[in-house]
Amino acid sequence: MNVITPARGASAIRYLLALAGLAVLLVLGTMFGDFMPAPEAAPEAESARVHEHADESPPADGTMHAEHHEHADVPGGLDTSRTKEFDFDPPEPGSYTLPVIRPADDGDVLDTAGEARTLHELYDGKVVLLSFIYTRCTDAQGCPLATAVLYRIFGASKADPQLASNLRMISLSFDPQHDTPEVMAGYRNGGSDDWQGGAEWVDLTTASTVELQPILDDYEQTVRRRLDDEGNPTDAFGHQLRAYLIDRNKRIRNIYGLGFLDPRLLVADVQTLLAEERAAGD
Repeated sequence: MNVITPARGASAIRYLLALAGLAVLLVLGTMFGDFMPAPEAAPEAESARVHEHADESPPADGTMHAEHHEHADVPGGLDTSRTKEFDFDPPEPGSYTLPVIRPADDGDVLDTAGEARTLHELYDGKVVLLSFIYTRCTDAQGCPLATAVLYRIFGASKADPQLASNLRMISLSFDPQHDTPEVMAGYRNGGSDDWQGGAEWVDLTTASTVELQPILDDYEQTVRRRLDDEGNPTDAFGHQLRAYLIDRNKRIRNIYGLGFLDPRLLVADVQTLLAEERAAGD
């Protein structure tokens, strides 16, 4: 025979009362559910709105991007306040170290004049931020974002002579069939006077996928052309959004994906490498 102690009896009573209350709520919900307001529809995802117009092709010469930057005011410095996307304070430059990830490999590229160059030639003497892009990208969280981040860093460099003289930014296209040297020259209107007085920003492409693929492989940059419903290739690419920080010894010191492509962090990392160089020279 089970004996119910006072403590166990009180627990049982509370349990029964809870069940009775739940039953009442269920009955009320059944009776009055039709009069309860429906929840508001969730806002449409930003990515869905972006891809609505994915079939709209920009002009072949890249003037859509050129017009955007030609009339924009180049920012004179970097706002280090928190944002919705990056709700944290950036680290203090030089208060941390960046490990060497691996050597930054070389590759054959073309500049906007069509001249043959190499990546290592362009890495010489500078701390480098390298970003892979293609000019027809319409994903707001893709290449336009990477370019906007470099744009803000360029603005910071206009207000920081040390940054301007030590940093070189590189945008390298992975769509050589469309992104010829002429198209890359018009991508952000790089010849405009707006781009004077800050860090050098170089736009590059390759002669063909023969030269491009080894670079993508070496930097582990995944790129694939998207297919339409019938399996035919389109003008769009699926790719990882990545930027690379490369030191003056041609070594990769950081790799930034979408969640870490914060211009405040990138500038802090560049300044940390410069502090490391100063410390090594003491």
